[in-house]
Parts: sequence; structure tokens; C-alpha cells
Amino acid sequence: MKLILYSEKDLAGQNIKNCILSMVDYEEKKVGDYLFYDCGKFGIVEIKERLIYADFVDERLSKYLNFHEILFASRHSSKDGRKILTVHTTGNVSTADFGGKPYSVAMPAPNTMKNYALWLKDEIIGLEGYEFTMEATHHGPSEIKTPSAFYEIGSTEEEWKDEAAAMCVAKSMLRAIEDERQWRVALGIGGTHYAPRQTELLLETVFSFSHIFAKYTFQGLSKEFLTKVIELDKSDCIIYDDKSTTSDVKKMLSGIAEELGIEILKAKHAKKYKFNK
Repeated sequence: MKLILYSEKDLAGQNIKNCILSMVDYEEKKVGDYLFYDCGKFGIVEIKERLIYADFVDERLSKYLNFHEILFASRHSSKDGRKILTVHTTGNVSTADFGGKPYSVAMPAPNTMKNYALWLKDEIIGLEGYEFTMEATHHGPSEIKTPSAFYEIGSTEEEWKDEAAAMCVAKSMLRAIEDERQWRVALGIGGTHYAPRQTELLLETVFSFSHIFAKYTFQGLSKEFLTKVIELDKSDCIIYDDKSTTSDVKKMLSGIAEELGIEILKAKHAKKYKFNK
């Protein structure tokens, strides 16, 4: 079973949850101290803490429920106030300012993320003023051993309460939960926080991404850390943004790829790997 998690403190998560429940049959239960909506093939759980601080929540919930993936239904906050729907995995490089631990990443769910994005690509057409993008890996929880990702509405309270946006996300999440398509999994390196090149590859090629480390993290990246991430994620290639990746990082990536026996591609070259829609 896949679990959707939201926080009682998160307006966007509550909004997404309400939209999902309006479309499915469910039974409301208590499991331990948690409110649980049993929807048959999947479940929804409410937690009290903010999602970014929910380290080890999978271990706590596994005492009561049998599940193999977590979809965090969440708000997205930013000062620019963009109307935006985002998806990303979680973790930290050199610091942990918003949950999790330094140099630690959560187990990703790249196939569900990509399938969600492909369904959302159609759903968002009717949602005026919004755009979709991936984000680079950031914030907690990092201590999650169960495959997971964040599915977000941003960037202000107005968008968090927007029922049309929440319904768009809810429909796409439900379809992604059922979608069993598998994709090539890449570690993404370089670019900006909102990952435009990786987002394009996600929507147009055979690749999904485990984690994405934007240019602003380069100072904290190391061979040991990236090797650990690739082995955790089981990524079968590295895709880097040639324009923003420094020569030192390129050299490090080439060494890692050779040592692990995986492919390394420039983002512009990865574009040729289109998938049949």
C-alpha cells in the first residue's frame, strides 16, 4: 500500500486530502495516535508535526500499517509568491536548516514522481495561472528509509486554500498511485533550485530523477556523499547541466561514474532519449 501523509498544520495538505476523499470511498479509523483514512488500495494519514520535521515517521507508522511508499501532500512557500505546483525528494547537503540531518537524504520515489508529473501535465492545462516544476533536493525529513517525495502547492496561503489547485494535485496523485510505469533513474546535478532542465527531461524523456543537487550545493558535495546517494537511490546514470557545473565537479562525477560503472550524460544529450507517449 502507498500512504499519503499530510500535517494538521498544513493548509495545502488538508486541502489535497479533502479533494482526494471527495473522489473515493473510505473508512475513517484511528491507528495508534494517528487519524487514518483507509481507501482500500492506498491510505491517508494525518500527523501533528510539520512534514519537514517528520524524520523516522515511516518507522513509527510501520508499527500499525503495512506500506511501501509515502506521498507527502504539502504546501510550498516562497517569497516570490508564484502560483506553482512542485514535486521533489528531500534531504540535505552541508546544513540542515529545515529538518533532517546534514549530509543525509531520504529514499526517493522516482517512478511515482515522474508518473505524477506526466498526469499533472494534462491536468494543469485547465488551472489558470499555475505552472509545474521540479525542485532540487532540500529540507527534511531526510531520515526516511521508505521511498517518498513531496507533492506541493505554492506559494502563499491563497494558493494553499485554492480548491481547484488541490483537485488538480489530488487527481494526479491518485493516477500516479495506480500507474506502474518504470523509468530510468538519474541523479541530477547542476542548475538552479527550480531545476528547469531536469523538469524538461522529466516530462519529455525516459528519465526520472532520484535526487537533484543544484549549483548552490556544489561547495558541500563530495565523492563520498554522492557515491552514498547513488548507491541508496540505485540511480543508473548521472545527468549534469553542463553550463552550470564546474570543472572540478565534472571531474568528480566522471570518477564516480567510472568507479560505479554507470552512465554519465550532459543534460542536452539526455534530451534525445524521448519516450513514446
